[in-house]
Amino acid sequence: MILSMSAQAWLFLTTVAMGFVIGFAYDVFRIVRKTVSHRHWVVQLEDIIYWVGVSLLMFYFMLHRNYGEVRFFSIAGAALGMIIYFYSLSLLVMKVSVAVIEFLKKVVLTAARILLGPVRLLLKILIPPGKWLLRGARGKMRHVKRGAGQQLRGIRRNIFIMLKKV
Repeated sequence: MILSMSAQAWLFLTTVAMGFVIGFAYDVFRIVRKTVSHRHWVVQLEDIIYWVGVSLLMFYFMLHRNYGEVRFFSIAGAALGMIIYFYSLSLLVMKVSVAVIEFLKKVVLTAARILLGPVRLLLKILIPPGKWLLRGARGKMRHVKRGAGQQLRGIRRNIFIMLKKV
């Protein structure tokens, strides 16, 4: 289908905007990677999921806005949008989001410390008697183990004696 010059310009600008969206989506993956440690294979899987998603998004966009025709300027527009995003807003988005996440982590940890303070105090009060009880129980368990072992050896010896007689 033949597009007018203004329609082509509009299509180019929308593909540039799509490039911004694609770049922002990748920054979301990068933010998650910085805040939560990942294994190498998980990072590879995330990249595959990202690129499959981006490919499907671009295919849908090309199908509906570009009438299924692959035009060089629409691919160049998406690439240009990504480049502009990564050289302009990406650094700011990454710094702000990582700072916000670190702040939220500190808030949650502080709230947890405040809320769990009475529980920790209660455990400090109860643990020393518990340790004393466990020490006594451990000694008794050793004695029980020794006695059980001696009994098992005696049973085994009696079985061998009976088998020799038969």
